[in-house]
Amino acid sequence: MELVNTIMGKRQRKYRATYRERVAGWYNGWLHVMIIYLAGSIALYIYGANTVNVQWWEWLALPFGFVSYQTSEYILHMYVMHRPRKNVVLRALYIRHTLMHHQFFTKEEMRFADHKDWRVTFFPPFTMLGLTLLSIIPSLAAGIIISENVGWLLMAAFTASYMFYELIHFCCHIDDNWLIRNMPLINTARRHHTAHHDHQLMMSVNMGIGTALPDWMMGTSDLDRGFWGHLFNGYDESHVRPGLQKSFNAAGTRPVPNRQAAERN
Repeated sequence: MELVNTIMGKRQRKYRATYRERVAGWYNGWLHVMIIYLAGSIALYIYGANTVNVQWWEWLALPFGFVSYQTSEYILHMYVMHRPRKNVVLRALYIRHTLMHHQFFTKEEMRFADHKDWRVTFFPPFTMLGLTLLSIIPSLAAGIIISENVGWLLMAAFTASYMFYELIHFCCHIDDNWLIRNMPLINTARRHHTAHHDHQLMMSVNMGIGTALPDWMMGTSDLDRGFWGHLFNGYDESHVRPGLQKSFNAAGTRPVPNRQAAERN
């Protein structure tokens, strides 16, 4: 099954067909998503059940955990998922993301054809277990040094942030509709991520997925806007930096404006 009304090129169409041939016949995208969110919901329930008489300042662990997750996701995306490494695990992430996900979806065609295509976007269900294990050390440290509530809330923040990431990324690849176009944060993330799927920009531009704020902070955004503009830009293309240098920047440095193009504009 493939999209009918599309402007995708022959190369992308061929890769999508090849990728689908490798997907097991029993795979079901709905089941995949259900497992991820069921596991996440159970984990959140357990973390919440272990908090007692949370003080107002302890709730700050939630935004701290969210920002920490977004920062970590940005670093992983910038320096691992688009950079081949010798480490087996890190190289597998690079292959799955750059050589698969970015071939399956390009700025010309970002949409799924059906639920079986979800496999190329959602991480495997065991990722939730891996995230939980990685979250234990900082959360345990916070629980010992600060308070038990802070430790449990950090665990909850990391888990919820991953679930948020998967939701936002999914919304970047579904059919466009009125709700998506007008939903704050989601519409911004969708435009932001589509620009990232330009093969000439993907190595160094718009690396944040959950929000565009990490790119704003690190200077890797394609927008010339401030904090609130990056948060609620939506589909607006009027603030895209003119003459953005399009190149495969293997060093991972921030993109720089093309001066000649900027002068022409």
